[in-house]
Amino acid sequence: MSGHNSLIATYANHSLAETAIKKLHSAGFDMHKLSIVEKDHQSATEIEGATVIDNLDGLDMTQYTCIPRERLPDYEAELNANRMLIVAHGTPDEIDMAKLIIDSVHPESLDGEVSCTMYYGCMD
Repeated sequence: MSGHNSLIATYANHSLAETAIKKLHSAGFDMHKLSIVEKDHQSATEIEGATVIDNLDGLDMTQYTCIPRERLPDYEAELNANRMLIVAHGTPDEIDMAKLIIDSVHPESLDGEVSCTMYYGCMD
């Protein structure tokens, strides 16, 4: 079965990202499958139980290997511009649910475009 099982959303507005994370938590998304990546994460080590890290290298291997190599510089640029990334990994159904929730809070990338990308092909 081919389905999306990984998702990355970028947020220019940290409060919108936190709203999305809280909605994911309320909907029952497994927070152990969610990472928040932001350069300056000194204020918190966890948000709703999700892992908070300051660079893409800190992602667990399953999440990291799902990111296409050619997109890494784009996500690094987002982080360098003080954007927050939400990285999720799960079953296709979990990722579909996460995308619906994340889309409802309008993630926005560096260029002002709505930015939520789903990837597939990297199941554990």
